[in-house]
Amino acid sequence: MPNTSQNLLSTRALLAVIAAVCLSFGITGLISGNVKSPQKQSREPLPVAVIPFQSTDHYLRRSSYVGTVRARRDSALAFEVSGTLESLPAREGMPVTTGQTLATLNIDQRLAKLRTEEANLAKITTNLELATLKRERLADLLARGLTSQQTFDDAQLGTRALQQAQEAIRARRDSASLEIEKSTLYAPYSGVIAQRFADQGAVVSSGTPVLRLISQSQFEAHVGVPIEISDSLKTGAMYTLTIGKQRVQAQLQHIRGDVDASTLTVGAIFLLPEAARVKTGEAINLELAEPVYVSGGWVPLSSLTAGNRGLWDVMVVKAIPQGHVAARESVEIIYSENDQVFVAGTLAADAGIIANGLHRLSPGALIAPMVQ
Repeated sequence: MPNTSQNLLSTRALLAVIAAVCLSFGITGLISGNVKSPQKQSREPLPVAVIPFQSTDHYLRRSSYVGTVRARRDSALAFEVSGTLESLPAREGMPVTTGQTLATLNIDQRLAKLRTEEANLAKITTNLELATLKRERLADLLARGLTSQQTFDDAQLGTRALQQAQEAIRARRDSASLEIEKSTLYAPYSGVIAQRFADQGAVVSSGTPVLRLISQSQFEAHVGVPIEISDSLKTGAMYTLTIGKQRVQAQLQHIRGDVDASTLTVGAIFLLPEAARVKTGEAINLELAEPVYVSGGWVPLSSLTAGNRGLWDVMVVKAIPQGHVAARESVEIIYSENDQVFVAGTLAADAGIIANGLHRLSPGALIAPMVQ
């Protein structure tokens, strides 16, 4: 019996060892299968979008400069004489035409002055006529020796004095009449009343602005540009300007000869087309494209990844006997515009640039290029 028990125990131990060995081989096989599966998948080419790299010797650097729209005629209207505002029919936003009455001053005192000068002129004219008749009679008497030369000279000089007095009174009368005429403010050109600076009943001095009138035709764009840019602009040439979503072609009229002390820019004045829908004071942008000569090419922003020493990396397609693999090239960003960048580096002309999905790739990975 003891021998039988010992044999039974030995048999069970042997079976346990065999089961453990089988379990160990099974686990090892599973682990080996799981490890080999990704390796097998990694050997399958990964589809990638590819664009050809086109090398060039320059790019266009686009820049925008802000300016304002101004009416070609923008005037602060004032009376040439002082007085009390009697009427001011012009209102802000009201369209007016050339010669239309905009405001008037009270002219009571000027009318009284005009009547006084007219009365003085009539009086001096009568006196001058009497003096002229007297001089003519004395001239006849002098010719016949019936009067002295002194008497005739006094009459002649008296006539001249009256003539000069008549001219002075006539000038004062004309001045009074002109002041009455200047007491009415007329529109010098057609436009729109932009602002009122006084109200009816106010006493205004000569030269004090009463209204602001702006023309509604022939608008200008005043844009400040850097000195080096102003040197490249050509008077009479057409340039692109944008106002909101509106894009217009405007002719460069003048370039100012001074530099703005606050902005250190030079003023460029453009004549806007009649069809432009603009308002005075509206912001406007001058769009320029300046060629910069440097070797490189354009690539999409999505094709770049950060590299070393301030450079950037792009993935390109490299041909091998087994197909194609991804390879890394270093580039330097020269200029960016929207989602495109101009780069310079070791890229060969017509190289295939992997446009996106770089997070899925590493150098040497098998790829299937799909040219866009």
